[in-house]
Amino acid sequence: MILSGNPHIEKDNVLNSLGKILSKDTDPHAGRLWSYIYETGIEELRSLAEDAYRLSLWRNMLDPTVFPSVLELEKNITGFIVQLFEAPETSVGNVTSGGTESNFMAALASREKFYKNMGRSAVPRLVAPNTVHPSVIKAAWILGMKPVLIPTDSAYKVKVDELINNVDENTALVVLSSPNYPFGTFDPVREVAESLNKKGIWLHVDSCLGFAIPFARKEGYKIPLQGLNIDRVDSMSVDLHKMGYAPRGASTIIYRNREIRKGALFVYSKWAGYPLVNQIFLSSRTSGPLAAAWSLINALGVDGYAMLTKKALLAREKLINAMNKYGFKLEGNPPYLVLAFSQAGLDLVDFARKAGKMHWHIQVQPGSKKLNYPMTVHFTVTPVHLDVVDQFSKDLDWIVNNTESSHELEEDPVLHALKSISPSEVSKAIPLIMEALGGGGLEGADISFISKYIYELDPDIVEELFREVSNALL
Repeated sequence: MILSGNPHIEKDNVLNSLGKILSKDTDPHAGRLWSYIYETGIEELRSLAEDAYRLSLWRNMLDPTVFPSVLELEKNITGFIVQLFEAPETSVGNVTSGGTESNFMAALASREKFYKNMGRSAVPRLVAPNTVHPSVIKAAWILGMKPVLIPTDSAYKVKVDELINNVDENTALVVLSSPNYPFGTFDPVREVAESLNKKGIWLHVDSCLGFAIPFARKEGYKIPLQGLNIDRVDSMSVDLHKMGYAPRGASTIIYRNREIRKGALFVYSKWAGYPLVNQIFLSSRTSGPLAAAWSLINALGVDGYAMLTKKALLAREKLINAMNKYGFKLEGNPPYLVLAFSQAGLDLVDFARKAGKMHWHIQVQPGSKKLNYPMTVHFTVTPVHLDVVDQFSKDLDWIVNNTESSHELEEDPVLHALKSISPSEVSKAIPLIMEALGGGGLEGADISFISKYIYELDPDIVEELFREVSNALL
């Protein structure tokens, strides 16, 4: 039988159905999300990124000999990052799917260097502050490295002496944040780098949130530039889909030189197919995000990004003033666009819930009593927030005045049950959690109350709790 013609496609029906599903989400462009989304609020830029993404959507970054455009775009983008962060001319890099993959590549390359020098009998250690992004710990988990987490000081910066004292002959990697996600504060990279100078330990700087730092400095803000501009830093990660405002997923991993990058390359020819060469973890992937990021960089340039960064920094000042008015404390006094506020007198879970009633999404960071981190509400400020921060400041009055006061949970039966078990017994408590959720799935359930438990519980219990609940509901 010979087939002819094409299948009939009900395009409008399919897109209408998709639209109904998407309508359940918070609008990512309206500026009412204070986390997760990085938005300029400029329709022209968004349209440019979408058009560029669509033009390159069906190309495959797997093989630049078939699609030479991907190599040219990637070199342009990584070269821009190298110049922005004043890295050596020898620096090379790759575009990845996100900060998680960028940090993974640094961990992989450092592990391979460790194995080359020390053999495979020893377990490589990864030393980092306990404010480091979980993607770093995830990389250690996947790669068989032992994470060693160091506490931070009152400004939420790593304790340098304690970190250095935990570096030994089996340390493969030290990771610092510039800035960290929870508080937006900057680890003292230069001080650590100088202390590591004679040890030859791989030092990676996670600056996934840091793309706007060079532009803030151009505007006169005193924000530290920390990365490959500092001797003894071997690699750094910088996201394009955060403060670069590109569509997900687009990040960069930059190495000091090609020799350092070698350990990150996967090459395989012991099969019947073509020799496979991967510079990052993924193989096949669309070059849509690559093209979109390249287009934004070329459209905006340094001056355009500086203007957007100025808008975000102005919104930051307005937000801080508004929160100060209601007794919120800016934890760590970060100089950049990532902020966390505590308020001892308010139930912050209820604060976020009440903000939701006014159509604002605010992320609650539960903190940890054991780790000595307070519960906070987290804000990542982007240019679009300058358009809405005055309205948020007005809405704060109703939100705060209708928020419950903070109170102890000692009589809560679910918390009591969770405190009385070991991590291996957490599965026994899942029926209680499911009952507290209303017995259904995630949709429509108020899971914010769990944040209160997280602060009170041992982190090992928390991890098992989320593993069990996620496995049951997702």
